[in-house]
Amino acid sequence: MSAINGRIKKLYRHKKKWAKRNNIDSFRLYDRDIPDFPFIVDIHGQYCVIYKRSIEKIDADKNHLPLLIEAIREHTQINEENIFIKERKVQGQNFQYEKSKGETPLITKEGDLKFKLILNKYIDTGLFLDHRPLRQLLAKENFTQKRVLNLFCYTGSLSVASAYAGASVTSVDMSNTYIEWAKENFILNELDINKHSFIREDVLKYLKDEAQKQEKKFDIIILDPPSMSKSKRMDVVFDIQKDHEMLVEYCSKLLNDGGVLYFSNNLRSFKLSDSVQHSFDVKDLTRWSIPEDFHDQKIHKLYKIHLHS
Repeated sequence: MSAINGRIKKLYRHKKKWAKRNNIDSFRLYDRDIPDFPFIVDIHGQYCVIYKRSIEKIDADKNHLPLLIEAIREHTQINEENIFIKERKVQGQNFQYEKSKGETPLITKEGDLKFKLILNKYIDTGLFLDHRPLRQLLAKENFTQKRVLNLFCYTGSLSVASAYAGASVTSVDMSNTYIEWAKENFILNELDINKHSFIREDVLKYLKDEAQKQEKKFDIIILDPPSMSKSKRMDVVFDIQKDHEMLVEYCSKLLNDGGVLYFSNNLRSFKLSDSVQHSFDVKDLTRWSIPEDFHDQKIHKLYKIHLHS
């Protein structure tokens, strides 16, 4: 038995039982545990997604993917046609993604919540598995008569969790695709989309405009920006390390007294500024927020920031 075969066997046996106990369909099976197998493997019920991260100069002569697929088929009983491969090639400082054509939609369960996934059309499936602990925390809260703002909402999974807890949720994202996907996730969870707001807008512009108005007030703000971003609809390059003080300051102007900001990002080198730490009551939830099924303990940072004492 190869090293990867033994590893997949052991991981699947343990994590499958854990996922079943917690009513979770989607979980991370393998995360680059063995250096010669630089892959990430996610299980989604009877489907599997493999993220291949290769460095061409180093890995050109290696052909370990077939061994991984063989191990997955043997120990998970997932058919090969249900295994999707996404490649991330690393060339110097540039990262290039290759995505599959077509669309394979799937509904995944996570506790009491459900989410729509698309396994092979985009780089990501529509659900960031590493945010599961925060989703579960929000879903268990009593947010009746609370207002939640979810910025860079993606497909709205954190919005769904907040609405499930009784909140009135405003979801903002620049992508029309993600806004529509978020609505689908609300409907999937029998949440009335007419009781919530979905806004397609440049989040930076939205925050700046709303902060100047100081009209809309929220009890909870969820802020999960990309590490860096530049699009046709953005005037400047966004850099989370450089710009996070500005984002937090804008959010502070939109929160009610006693309001809370959940601020997360996936920049591995991220440092929360001294200014933010001195100006607000900050609790680092990063260690708590890393899911049990994740080997990578630096997958994201998460802070709970009380903006008003």
